[in-house]
Amino acid sequence: MYAERTYTPIKCRTLALKGVPKNEYNSFVHEIFNFTDKEFAVIAGTSARTLSRLKSNQNIPPQAAEVTISLMRAYSKASEIFGSQENAVKWLKTPNSVLGNITPVQALSSRFGAEEVMDMLGRIEYGVYS
Repeated sequence: MYAERTYTPIKCRTLALKGVPKNEYNSFVHEIFNFTDKEFAVIAGTSARTLSRLKSNQNIPPQAAEVTISLMRAYSKASEIFGSQENAVKWLKTPNSVLGNITPVQALSSRFGAEEVMDMLGRIEYGVYS
C-alpha cells in the first residue's frame, strides 16, 4: 500500500498542504509500524492526547503530518531497497551508528534528519555504505 507509492518532494509538499487524515495516519503508524499515539507523539513533536482525540476524518496537526509523510517516504524507499515491507520497518526501527545510535524513525522528527535518512537510503541503494 504505502510502499508502492512514489513520494517525490512535490508530492510530499502537496500532501502536507492538503493534510493527513487521522484514519490514514492510523492505518500507517499503528498498523504498519505498531506505534501507539504516545510513542509516535514523541517523535512527531505533538501530544498523544491531541492525536487520540481527533476523529477519523480530521487532519492530524501539521508537524505530525510532516513527520508522518517523511516516514511514508522513507518506508516506501526502504521497502524498495530491502525487498520487503517487513525489512523496511526493521531497518527504520533499528538504531543506526551513522545517525548517532538513534533509529531512522527518530531522525525523521526533523527535516534535516529526514534528509539524512533519505541520503543514507540512497547510499545503500548504490552500495556506498560510508
